Amino acid sequence: MPSLRSVIRRGADAPLLLLVLTGALLGSMFPLSRLAIAQGWSPLAFAFWPALGSGLILTLAGLRDERPANWKRPFFLYSVIAGVFSVAIPNSVTFLVMTDLGTSLTSLMFTLPPLFTYAFAWMLGMELFRPLRLIGILVGLAGAALLVLSRYTVSAGSIGWLLLALCVPVSLAVGNVYRKLRMPQGMNSSLLAGGMLLGGALVMFPVLMAHGSLNIPAYPHWHLLLMQCVFTCLGYIVYFRFQKAADPVYFSQLGHVMSAMGVLSGLLFFNELLTPMIVAAILVIVAGIAMVNKRAG
Repeated sequence: MPSLRSVIRRGADAPLLLLVLTGALLGSMFPLSRLAIAQGWSPLAFAFWPALGSGLILTLAGLRDERPANWKRPFFLYSVIAGVFSVAIPNSVTFLVMTDLGTSLTSLMFTLPPLFTYAFAWMLGMELFRPLRLIGILVGLAGAALLVLSRYTVSAGSIGWLLLALCVPVSLAVGNVYRKLRMPQGMNSSLLAGGMLLGGALVMFPVLMAHGSLNIPAYPHWHLLLMQCVFTCLGYIVYFRFQKAADPVYFSQLGHVMSAMGVLSGLLFFNELLTPMIVAAILVIVAGIAMVNKRAG
């Protein structure tokens, strides 16, 4: 008979629980970043500083349980590549497009990674071909097209921002597959998360320098930056536990929870409205994702 401790440990590592917890923690970036930008932070700076601060904190925490022998070249290469696709590109693009597209619509981009993740995993032989999943991918992409059309009819000037926003799910999907294939074995979640965040910050730094975006506003409202660091640290610790417990396609479902957080915060705090066209797009995307996740038999 299993002990109470083992039962609790298995429950804490349950993929569904990790999915909800990770998505909720990382989804906090939508309302916090929008508030920060309204207070004078540049989108790129608010993507960079929390990644750098959280990465340092997690790395230092992870070093307590790691031996120097584990610090090998593959880990540094992994951190940079994972940081590019999982932190630098999605976070920078998210914060850039959010001012124009709004919190709700931007967060919906995080519903699309499962579709791209499955396509990439299938092409690499990590997933078996399943007709229903393929149909689900096509339905989900139709929902994304409907989402684009819904905004195009409202504001023709937003089409460029929408196309840029599509870089978010593609980049996250590449990161999901890469981390599963190349994640260093035997390293704790704090160090893996810290390395990835520092890798992302390292890549963002020259971009910020080139655009002069590192400036801190005159009234920076440090509590927003601190809150973002706290949620990022907690979120990415759980993030890597989730990555180890789930396959890439299941893991990518955390975008659904993050999207729900973004839409909810937009409705509650920013007076955003969901048009019938966007609601229809959401339903189509959900239908596609349900088919992607449907197991044979």
